[in-house]
Amino acid sequence: MTSSLRVAVILTLVAGLLAPGLALLLVEQQTTRQRVLAELQEELDRSATVMALSMVEPLWQVSPELALPLISAQFEDRRFVRVLVSDTSTAIPMVDYPDAELVNTSLDPTLTLETERDIQREGRVIGKLHLWMSAERPMAAAQHALWLQAGRTAMLAAFSMALILLVLRRRVLAPMERLSQDATALGAGHLSRPLTTAGTDEIGKVSRAMELMRQALLEAFDRLRLHASTLEDTVNQRTAELTDANSELKSALVQLQAAQRELVESEKLASLGRLVAGVAHELNTPLGNAMTVVTSLDDRWGELSDMMASGQVRRSALDALVNDTRRGLDILHRNVGRATELVRDFKQVAVDQTSDARREFDLAQVVNDVLVMVEPRYKNTPYQIVTDLAPDLKMNSYPGSLGQVLTNLLINALVHAFDARPKGTVFISSRPLHSAPHWVELTVSDDGCGMDESVRKRIFDPFFTTKLGRGGTGLGLHIVHNIVTQILGGQIDVSSHPDQGATMTLRLPRVAPERKEDDSGAV
Repeated sequence: MTSSLRVAVILTLVAGLLAPGLALLLVEQQTTRQRVLAELQEELDRSATVMALSMVEPLWQVSPELALPLISAQFEDRRFVRVLVSDTSTAIPMVDYPDAELVNTSLDPTLTLETERDIQREGRVIGKLHLWMSAERPMAAAQHALWLQAGRTAMLAAFSMALILLVLRRRVLAPMERLSQDATALGAGHLSRPLTTAGTDEIGKVSRAMELMRQALLEAFDRLRLHASTLEDTVNQRTAELTDANSELKSALVQLQAAQRELVESEKLASLGRLVAGVAHELNTPLGNAMTVVTSLDDRWGELSDMMASGQVRRSALDALVNDTRRGLDILHRNVGRATELVRDFKQVAVDQTSDARREFDLAQVVNDVLVMVEPRYKNTPYQIVTDLAPDLKMNSYPGSLGQVLTNLLINALVHAFDARPKGTVFISSRPLHSAPHWVELTVSDDGCGMDESVRKRIFDPFFTTKLGRGGTGLGLHIVHNIVTQILGGQIDVSSHPDQGATMTLRLPRVAPERKEDDSGAV
């Protein structure tokens, strides 16, 4: 099914094709004059030849009464304006029809053509024929037809622009506004409000994915509360029963581990929710620009319609409209294309992280896709991300899990490494390991505040955080360690010193080991 963004682009391009049509009408108006004058010249030459032959006897007999019926018959064609027949021997006009002064004052000289023919009898010139014809009536009819055609073209263009505006408002801007509001509410923790899932295009698919994520979060938190309540009751009860203390503690440990797995999965889904909020905010810029261009073009076409109604269309106005339309279409194409790329990249990341299917991929491409999702978090900060990615590092692994690792590392650097610092940079690099050709090395380092040895040793422990009570859960790097070692089959090391930044080094096999899951479905 064609997405709403693609439909909007196609409709806009169709509307843009009408503007060159109006320009062609302007050119046609300029060429019509030449065509009408050429046709008139041809008719003038033919009529002058015929009339010169018909004036032989009236001129020889010096009988204007014989000439006038022949001449008046020709003047049924409204293009004829004057005929002058004169005798060469006397140089006195025999026939001058109609009044010469009236003709000279009422006609446009630029649209009047004149020719002269000899009147011969038995090979001897006995007189002269002067014939005048005017192109005013044919020119007026041709221009009227051109104006009608221009009016129809302008009406079609205005209708197309209104249709584009309607499509953008109903199929893109309004759904994106609702999606942005839902994402903001979801990021703020309002999980009880269902998300709008109308539509079958890309925006609708993202909305349905967010709704599934919200439901999964609710179920996970319900299970967590149930586990916590059960665990508390079990501990209180078994503490009083010292004889069964050992067995009950083992049961409590199992439940605690299950709760931990549920919390880890919840943290992964919450991370995806934050990405959704960032992408929705990032889409507002290109779509807002597209809306501005469409509104501007609609106003310009309205101005053309007003000029058409008043009959004061100028070539300069049409040229300006064509140029503005071309520039507007270029801006619209770039902004809608940018929005399409954001939706496509997020769709790939979301599919990878929700399904976590194994597939072949290029490491640099996966890293760049994740950066598209994460960079909105860095956009309004004094911090930046710099990459140095080796090309053609093909892998057969789990891009969703790898994207989750990279997302957590980048968000961790933003929250912990650059805490209140005026500026900072995260460096991401990848390269093949020459000592192990079937492995690659991915490094994420920063120039932030670093950490001492006591923190570095515990950084991968579950629920360990230096931001306790200030937004830190202590699960981010624990999830990273589990994914790297258990799913991707690799290793992760951290090196850091106070005020010297930190470096996370991942060594990953190009072909990940087969994934194994326990009974609960947790890896």
